[in-house]
Amino acid sequence: MKISATIITLNEEANIRDACESLAWADEIVVVDSGSNDKTREIAEGCGARVIVKDWPGFAAQKQFAAEQASHDWIFSLDADERVSEELKASIVNLRTSSEPN
Repeated sequence: MKISATIITLNEEANIRDACESLAWADEIVVVDSGSNDKTREIAEGCGARVIVKDWPGFAAQKQFAAEQASHDWIFSLDADERVSEELKASIVNLRTSSEPN
């Protein structure tokens, strides 16, 4: 089971590194940025994220666009000011391990 993680951003340089680092377990991180004028995109790319710039069409439309850019069927969406807890990460890793063929 491969998992894509998505984050939508606008001027999130204070948050994006921690958000990406909390998603290090994901097979890919996709950041859709709405035209930040800070270092959001550079920081995300430095964390290994694939960054796409797209004008803001509204919250739901931007989240949907991010999901459509994901390479994998399983998608985990996170806001830039959120973090994946160790407990949640362990649950996801356990789910992945138990659902993969031996």
